[in-house]
Amino acid sequence: MENVPVTARTAGGLAYRIRPLRPDDADRERDFIDRLSPASRYQRFMHCMGAPDDALIERLVHTAYPRSLALAAVIDENGAERIIGVARYAADNDRECEFAVAVADDWQCRGVGTTLVPLLFEFAARAGFKTVFGTVLADNQRMIELAQWLGLTVDAPRPGESTVRAWRRLGD
Repeated sequence: MENVPVTARTAGGLAYRIRPLRPDDADRERDFIDRLSPASRYQRFMHCMGAPDDALIERLVHTAYPRSLALAAVIDENGAERIIGVARYAADNDRECEFAVAVADDWQCRGVGTTLVPLLFEFAARAGFKTVFGTVLADNQRMIELAQWLGLTVDAPRPGESTVRAWRRLGD
């Protein structure tokens, strides 16, 4: 995977790196999820959950590029890496992939998500996917605004549905 890792900066100038998530990131991924506020965890996983179990962590850190990929934004903290954001996609079929993104609460609104997601979309396009889509809680205004800023179409909510679909053709 050429072009990764990359060094990026927040809107305020703080440096972080983006690299593929790896199986040896299991403890870092668990810590990342544990540090998310209950609201951020709910918005990412779309249900209330306590500490992530081992099976979930294993699924999250094992990807199979080009069918699935997770990019982690990391910082050095006390001599060790800390995950501050993760964007991922997984194949829905040969033409579409679903994406998701989560950013640590203390790093939100700093440009981490707006850097992670376009890079993720580049990898999805290189893998041959024609469309990316995400399922977003209809009341998650920040994610809907991010999706629109990234050029995704956000479908109107259907009556009785609590989620909306945000999607975009790749290469557009």
